[in-house]
Amino acid sequence: MTEIVFQRRGDYLVAFNSDATIVADILGLAVTRAPEDDADMVGIPTHTQAESFEALRAVGHEPHLIAKPEAPDEVWRRTHADFKGIVDGRQTLMVFRHNGPTIVPLDDLTPAEIARLYPRKGQ
Repeated sequence: MTEIVFQRRGDYLVAFNSDATIVADILGLAVTRAPEDDADMVGIPTHTQAESFEALRAVGHEPHLIAKPEAPDEVWRRTHADFKGIVDGRQTLMVFRHNGPTIVPLDDLTPAEIARLYPRKGQ
């Protein structure tokens, strides 16, 4: 079973990158680009969560809605020490953006970066 990570963004549950492509194919949705990340994304309205998650489970995927406070803590905990540190008293991670490796404060990660770095079951 493949885990698919969703994040709440207003009235939508959003999946990014390869998760977005899977969700779009199964639910018949259009993939768009997250402007701040230039990453694939798809959103499902929160009022359709139960039906959408059931459709994903029916074909062998396990949807996982991550909570905002939980996400950065889990990303921090599971990131190798070589890629994280403390700068000016803030937890920071090295991430790869358009211009290459960049040091970013943990609380400044974009939603697509959180989705990419969030640990999946079995990892």
